[in-house]
Amino acid sequence: MTELETWVEKQKIYELCARYTLTLDRHDIDAWAECFTADGVFGFGDHGLRGRQKIAAYGRVHQQLGSRHLNTSLLFEIDPGGESATGSSTTVATFATRQGYRVAFLGRYEDEVRKVDGAWLFARRWVVADQLPDDPSFDLLGADPALAPLVQRLVDAYRELGEPM
Repeated sequence: MTELETWVEKQKIYELCARYTLTLDRHDIDAWAECFTADGVFGFGDHGLRGRQKIAAYGRVHQQLGSRHLNTSLLFEIDPGGESATGSSTTVATFATRQGYRVAFLGRYEDEVRKVDGAWLFARRWVVADQLPDDPSFDLLGADPALAPLVQRLVDAYRELGEPM
């Protein structure tokens, strides 16, 4: 691939990342699940949701929470054949509360994307949570008492739908 072709493909991957965030936050869950390959995996910790059906079921729980996602610092490398890529990005998730939006999560996505019929899709999107530098075992995800019930709904759905990986 030429340098220009590489940048065009990277832009398409960046648009996939934007579509992922916008469809989830606009509660278009079927379109969100379509950002993944048919056998794609969305994972966190030691569990993953495999396939669009389970990813969409998780998204339907997510849509009840009034969340907003920000995805920044995208960095992807396309394989020489131009059919797959790996990358990472920073993510911030907020939840709507009666006190306004509150930060619920900071971390990063570790991604594997693949071209399917000319379109880039997530084959694997893994969420990695930031940790406290002085206490990595501290559960930042459940630390805010105002958000704990919302977060717990996601964790419960994730455990119910996911499988160990």
